[in-house]
Amino acid sequence: MALDKILTELRSEQGLSQKQLAEAIGVSQSTIAKIEVGRNESTASTVRKLARYFQVSADYLLGLEDEFGAKTQEPTTNCTAAEERELLKFYRRLEPQVKAMALQTVKLWAEGGADGKPPRN
Repeated sequence: MALDKILTELRSEQGLSQKQLAEAIGVSQSTIAKIEVGRNESTASTVRKLARYFQVSADYLLGLEDEFGAKTQEPTTNCTAAEERELLKFYRRLEPQVKAMALQTVKLWAEGGADGKPPRN
């Protein structure tokens, strides 16, 4: 996935307008708009600001890795399964304490501890 689509998705997940995001990272609204429509390529400085703001890697923003940090050979349009993307979208909205509990619960389920069954592959 390319920066334009990734940025649009992240901004929408956070419920931000282009103007709000621009103000938050110190760029113009037109900079955000041009990136999102693919009219301009982002500068390294803007990518760095966006990565810090959304707490993701610059490689993720550039489509060089997926949401989980796995490197991709080249930017793709389908980095992960739809269910994984949906889970990640909701996870990002959680408060830090709830994120910790959710992670702990998922680990328990994955290891088969919640019902005593062996883990599934």
